[in-house]
Amino acid sequence: MAKQTSTGVTLGVVASLPATFDAVGYAALTFVEVGELIDLPEYGPTVTVVESNPLKTGITQKYAGFTNYGSVSLGLEWDPSDAGQVILAAAINPGGAFVPHSFEITYPDGTIEYFHGGVFSYTRAPGSANSMVGSTATVEINSEVIRVAP
Repeated sequence: MAKQTSTGVTLGVVASLPATFDAVGYAALTFVEVGELIDLPEYGPTVTVVESNPLKTGITQKYAGFTNYGSVSLGLEWDPSDAGQVILAAAINPGGAFVPHSFEITYPDGTIEYFHGGVFSYTRAPGSANSMVGSTATVEINSEVIRVAP
């Protein structure tokens, strides 16, 4: 894969799950773009290390445990009228029912990645002089990240 800059990366969200958890199922959803996205940090799976410590050998052996697909803290310039940010804000339901959301990340080369999870925060950061009012939305990923090549 050729190098690319992050200019042009977009994020889409929809407050539902696909009929099937594959590229076809996700592609059938109608995603709403989250506007004013300024930071999309790393995300992806981490496997828990399970250790075995047999007394006979005295050597720690390591095995793969559960997989955690992680979380992502979306950096935004706060725009309460943006349709995508409205969906993220509405997902916060303290003490209420968890509502899964599906996400679509599109890269400049046309690669698309899909996953689903929950929105667990949507905060505002008024900032200081000469700065934009910001927002951060934290998404906990509950599925494999499905990559679709262009």
